Amino acid sequence: MKQLYMFYLGGNAGHANIEVHDVQFIACNSWQEAVPALKALWFGDRDKIHIDGWQIVSWADGYDISLSEVPPNQAEKLYFVNVGGYRRGTLAEAHDFGLFVAATPAEAKQKALAALLPDSLIPHKDNLKDVDNLLPLSEVGGLHIHLTANPAGKPSEIGFQGYQPI
Repeated sequence: MKQLYMFYLGGNAGHANIEVHDVQFIACNSWQEAVPALKALWFGDRDKIHIDGWQIVSWADGYDISLSEVPPNQAEKLYFVNVGGYRRGTLAEAHDFGLFVAATPAEAKQKALAALLPDSLIPHKDNLKDVDNLLPLSEVGGLHIHLTANPAGKPSEIGFQGYQPI
């Protein structure tokens, strides 16, 4: 049965002097099955893409997450939020991202800004996105995301963290 995977990709892009990153969501049975789609989605140099990490997304923000061919009938949606901010004495902008369940994009933004980069000096929202360039993560690979309340749940362990060229 397909599960929702979140991939953290890295690589080179054009004339960039440092490694660049992206996050992609794929509905698949295994991380290996996602490789062709990840390569197709990568915006940078095709010969430099690698996976820095992946995780099965089975729970987030008090909800179990499952995939179905049938659309859900609920107000809450899953949001991916990427937040950036600055830390004293560091030139680079810091980033953190997470998954939040909310009824509106504004609620998801509020939750993310409260939870991510609490020690940054100038927090700001960089990107509120999903794989369809819409705010909610509602459908991935033709499958709909369903949320079931489970306040006692916890995120899946990170499946991989390191350097995996693809």
